[in-house]
Amino acid sequence: MTELYPIQMKQLAAIIGGRIYRGSPRKAIRSAIQYSSKYVRPGVVFFLDPKKIKNMAAVMRNLRATRAGCIVVPAGWEHRIPAGHAVIRVSDPFVAALKLAKWQYVQCHQPMVIGVTGSCGKSTTKEMIASILMQKYRTLKSWANNNVFSCIPSHFFRLRPSHQVVVLEMGMANFGNIRSQCLFSKPSIGIITNVGRAHAGKLGSSVENVARAKQEMIDGLRPGGIIVLNADDPGTRKLSLRRFQGKVVTFGIYRPANVRAQNIRFTRKGISFEVNSTPYFIPVWGTHNVYNALAAIAVGRLMKVPTESIRRGLRSFTPPPMRLQPLRGINGHTLINDAYNANPDSMIAGLKVLKKIGAGRTTVAVLGDMSELGRLTESGHREVGREVARLQISYLFTIGPRARSIAAAAKEAGMPGSRIRSFSSGMSLVNHLRHNLPAGSVLYFKASRSMKLEQCIKPLRLR
Repeated sequence: MTELYPIQMKQLAAIIGGRIYRGSPRKAIRSAIQYSSKYVRPGVVFFLDPKKIKNMAAVMRNLRATRAGCIVVPAGWEHRIPAGHAVIRVSDPFVAALKLAKWQYVQCHQPMVIGVTGSCGKSTTKEMIASILMQKYRTLKSWANNNVFSCIPSHFFRLRPSHQVVVLEMGMANFGNIRSQCLFSKPSIGIITNVGRAHAGKLGSSVENVARAKQEMIDGLRPGGIIVLNADDPGTRKLSLRRFQGKVVTFGIYRPANVRAQNIRFTRKGISFEVNSTPYFIPVWGTHNVYNALAAIAVGRLMKVPTESIRRGLRSFTPPPMRLQPLRGINGHTLINDAYNANPDSMIAGLKVLKKIGAGRTTVAVLGDMSELGRLTESGHREVGREVARLQISYLFTIGPRARSIAAAAKEAGMPGSRIRSFSSGMSLVNHLRHNLPAGSVLYFKASRSMKLEQCIKPLRLR
């Protein structure tokens, strides 16, 4: 199979609509990167977009430390690039990066694209789907949780002719973001894990607006495409299928669905369940992860992956870090690191995991601020507090000004005040956790990304 690279710099300039400012037109280009200047090497083209780079000083230091790269810059930046690097001038580096990414996509004969979006579970579902499809197909998946339109070039720069399937996680940073990703990648299968309150603050604090943003996945599929939906999720029912001309596949637990789980059982290492009497196992906790697995099973079936390969893909998938990640803690504690991000729905789902895993032991919820909820901020935090009380969690510790509402609501709902405490600093929280809990407790940590709650977990881990 013919490889895409190397190409000459003059060919690259023609593809991206640029002009060579410095360097030999015959210079070999072997790969492309976006944003990460530390990976600039001989043969690597780096798209330098000043509008999207926060620390330009660090970028320039990296460029001065390397030689023989090819740097794509907007007009006016040509002379700022250190000598030794070739330079191509364009009107807009991001548009130029999109052009190269589109060229790679077309040259690779536009492999099938599968798009994954939803308020919760996008990254995990994407990883499960990719693990299943890798059992049969050469599969490219989007990296980490880089899931907005500006990341599209980075994903497709990694595309090669041998790839048969691309699995993309698609976030909804704002209205039109999913639409733009779909216009570029033309997904044949789309998955909407659920429609909830995550990031609602960016969209007028309205779940209806979140549904409008997720609707862009349905409207953006290729003609005759397939949409995979959560039959149990109330928010999903806000989506419209009136104009959709493709196929609808559903997954769920409680309502009728094409892929439906039964006999769900928690184990020390994950969850087992059945679909049509076939047993499955996932190495993560949480009923919400069963939903993610059901969506992945649906995609595996649509892609004609054998059942045993689907089972193997789910068994062996690697969960994203800081999503219900079990860790061994000091004093015989079990730490559950779910600190990557948070919204009321995902936090409540995690608390239910804490209750199940901590059965018969002391359970501790360590919860921080939830961001991007807009007008739902107060009500969302208070709802979590009421759930802590309802589940009869042993202790509740909060950090951050917004999370004080979690503590207040838990106390109002009947949780003893002596088992609730709010902290203003991570150091005081860690000190309390180190010295005031029974041995063998189960501690659950969750907050929005901005809180960096994982820093409070490190001193509690068993070295």
